[in-house]
Amino acid sequence: MGCGQSTKQTTPIKNTTEKMTNTKETLSKIEAYVNKLLADLNPDLRYHGRHHTIDIVYPAAMKLCDQENVTDEERLIVGASALFHDTGFLDQYEKNEPMGAERAATQLKQFGFTDDQIKIVKECIMATQLPQSPGDNKLAQIVCDADVSSIGSDDFFITSETLRQELNLVKQLGIRPRKWHEGNTKFLQNHTYFTESAKKHLQPIKERNMKDTLELLGVDELPQ
Repeated sequence: MGCGQSTKQTTPIKNTTEKMTNTKETLSKIEAYVNKLLADLNPDLRYHGRHHTIDIVYPAAMKLCDQENVTDEERLIVGASALFHDTGFLDQYEKNEPMGAERAATQLKQFGFTDDQIKIVKECIMATQLPQSPGDNKLAQIVCDADVSSIGSDDFFITSETLRQELNLVKQLGIRPRKWHEGNTKFLQNHTYFTESAKKHLQPIKERNMKDTLELLGVDELPQ
């Protein structure tokens, strides 16, 4: 009986390992593809450059997948969504999410994605358009939280400054630092993370960043 039980237990473990390996390999191929693709982004995109996707959003999405205990297929969908979510910047600056979603739909077929999987990827990408709107879609919630994970990180002020520079370069807005910090404070106050993991791990740092921003402005709160 003991030997028989041991044999039965090895099969699902092997299958699970194979699925994890396949997911990891597929995501690695997609990451390499998108990394090369994003090399053609406008260099004025100081915030939305290749580093935003490859070094910030994608790793944050994978970490949230671990914390949210998603399946291998869900991890694959989230990873692909995170990697393709800003590829629309290759086409235009404003409302670029539809372009990114369509690019993902076209290119993910070569990586073996089904039509149903691609549909969810497109939904996840579209959900990142501000104001974020993932609804009850857990995978879209993960992608949305990963997309703004920097506001709940120790690098908030650095990444925030790159966005100010980007807007001034691309849209020639001429935003001064104080005005920018005031806008940041309002954004932080109105923003809400969607996943429980982000609320637990990112929200406390976001609140600290908001407090530091108010201190930088020399006020206790912003006027309504």
